[in-house]
Amino acid sequence: MLLLSAAVSVSVCAQTTKEYMMDHIMLTSGNYVPYPSEFPEQTKAPKGYKPFYISHYGRHGSRYHHTAVDYKNMYELFAKADSANALTEKGKSVKDRFEQMYTLYYDRAGDLTTKGVQQHRGIADRMYHSFPEVFKKNAIVDVKSSTSVRCVMSMDAFCQQLKSLEPTLQISNESSKRLMYYLANDPMEDKNKRLALKEWNDAFGDLHYRLIHPTRMINQLFSDKNYVEKNIDTIPFMRKFYEIKGSLLSDDSPINFDDVWTKEEMYNNWVVQNAWWYGAYGPCPMTLNRSRYFANDLLKNILTEADSAVKSGKVQAHLRFGHDTALLPLTALLAVSGCGDQIRDLDSLLHYWNEYRIIPMAANIQFIFYKSKKNPDVLVKVMLNEREVNLPIKSDMAPFYKWEEVKKYYEDIMNKNE
Repeated sequence: MLLLSAAVSVSVCAQTTKEYMMDHIMLTSGNYVPYPSEFPEQTKAPKGYKPFYISHYGRHGSRYHHTAVDYKNMYELFAKADSANALTEKGKSVKDRFEQMYTLYYDRAGDLTTKGVQQHRGIADRMYHSFPEVFKKNAIVDVKSSTSVRCVMSMDAFCQQLKSLEPTLQISNESSKRLMYYLANDPMEDKNKRLALKEWNDAFGDLHYRLIHPTRMINQLFSDKNYVEKNIDTIPFMRKFYEIKGSLLSDDSPINFDDVWTKEEMYNNWVVQNAWWYGAYGPCPMTLNRSRYFANDLLKNILTEADSAVKSGKVQAHLRFGHDTALLPLTALLAVSGCGDQIRDLDSLLHYWNEYRIIPMAANIQFIFYKSKKNPDVLVKVMLNEREVNLPIKSDMAPFYKWEEVKKYYEDIMNKNE
């Protein structure tokens, strides 16, 4: 039943080149990239089949940079250099911008932005209009969220939109620590051990130090080389600057640093960041492809609740809201359209796998279930960010698959993982 199709992987993931990224430089912000606004037309279901149930997991929408202390540290770094007369005119301009960021965003670090709310309202609206049979009068919708406020706010935006479209929906919401084992599983100790493995450490270290070159930027911002040598660790400085710059996409900020960075620097930092996500949470063979196991409990919950809904017909939708650190391993475990590809050459990784396509802000996976009055087989299709994906299972109806075959295939995988 297993079908490992290179053609499937290539068609979805092998579309990124350096030239493409340089022409679409915003995408180098990686997992800070906002949710897409255009979507392909969906494949028509087999004759006689209608949607009746949806199972979903979604990342929170666009947020401010997650760590408040980073705003403070970057502003203080520039303020201290300014006091020592160690800044260029461009450096003073950057100091002023970090001061503005510190004032505007310090107390909002990690919060959902207005753009994040709009993203989830949009996803809910398209889900409702694409599958109206699921959200019929008095339909039951069960909704769970991570305890993170930005996830709860994302859940609220999504549910408000659904309720505005069908006021009779019976929506139940829960955000609780008891749910976190599957909604936001992130075993830090295990991850750090894998990232310390020699093969990964050597490969990632080589990539990192070949591509991250802060000298030009440092000379542009700081006028005193001796001051820099004594006070600034230039490579971590550039990496943190890159991350904060990307976060500005989350709220149409009036602040930007486009004049500070070259496209080449943004691209190189993204290549390194993309590789880090692959090693930490993707299907990387050099980190033992362990991160996909993190999603075992999440996939088990999806399969169990779907099976119950299919048999009982009581719940029309299960919606879950969490984080990229859960969604990315889930895509590796599902191995949808290249997301489980095993790549050892980090220089070529971008041609096969990249995080901005998988986990942009508000990223989501949707399992859409179909049934027919004339055929006993329940069908399911999977969409990643509202784009149909192929499963590593043989089907002459792809992207539609027989639910019983899908369930058995993934249950077998999870049993091996335990």
